[in-house]
Amino acid sequence: MMRGVLLASTLLLAPMAQAAGPYGKIVVGNWSGGAFTNDATGAFSHCAVNAAYKNGTRMLTSITADFKWLIGFSHAGWKLKPGDRLALQLVFDRTSRIDVTADVKTPVLMTIAMPADSQLINAFRHGGYLELVANDRRLAFALTSTSEMLPALVECARQSASIRGPVTSQPGQTAPGPSQVDAQARAEKKAVLEKSRDLIRTRALACIGREGAPMLLTDEKAEVVAKAAMIFCKADVDALVQATIELIELDGGRPADREAVRRAAEQRVQDVVMAQIIRSRGEMLNRRNQPPAAPSGGPTPSVSPML
Repeated sequence: MMRGVLLASTLLLAPMAQAAGPYGKIVVGNWSGGAFTNDATGAFSHCAVNAAYKNGTRMLTSITADFKWLIGFSHAGWKLKPGDRLALQLVFDRTSRIDVTADVKTPVLMTIAMPADSQLINAFRHGGYLELVANDRRLAFALTSTSEMLPALVECARQSASIRGPVTSQPGQTAPGPSQVDAQARAEKKAVLEKSRDLIRTRALACIGREGAPMLLTDEKAEVVAKAAMIFCKADVDALVQATIELIELDGGRPADREAVRRAAEQRVQDVVMAQIIRSRGEMLNRRNQPPAAPSGGPTPSVSPML
């Protein structure tokens, strides 16, 4: 069943299974999916999600690398003819009826273009109930979380633009490796990202040191002081996390687990700040415990016995 779901997601954009994935994970309500790459080039292809319904149909939604939308329907019992175009109607909330044309991709899958500013995508985003009408047949679907799912797909497409997937060569062909130009561009981008990350890290630590300094004399634990300072410098910490994520994704060629990276980066910053706080407090205690220096400028005056 899961293999069929993934195949439907890859076929949402191509008549042949020419996509690899999913990379990353999208879960919104009953929708789930991720990012996919083109088998022939390894480049990012699309982000897609699907939802299963009790009538045996799966509804799929996809956004391509150039931000074009598709909606699809798949059913294991269908026997469609690939290449056919079907005149259908989509009825939203039993009031809004929209005529559409579906492209048959496989015997069990058809897709419908959904322009970004169309009545169709607006009805899909805000509707609560959808009926797919084909001649005398009618399939019903509850539309749940579509207003949250569509922005999640847009964000997936934006974040996945630089991912690279495996390249599957055709029989008798050798999969092309990255060109020298691509490798050089990748190296240059990495150098820029590393420099940007280092500058952001310096700025973030300076901000944390500045905000944390007044709290050094308190009795709060170093961990509490570090967390408080990081809250005051949240914008810089977030920028540092984002720069770290971009570097990881560039090196790995696919979306990173952003929440895991965020937790690790924030913990690393907190550890560094705590170490600085502990050292600063130690230096302050050492200075406090040192005997005062003898005053300079001549011999110490004698104390009068009259006092």
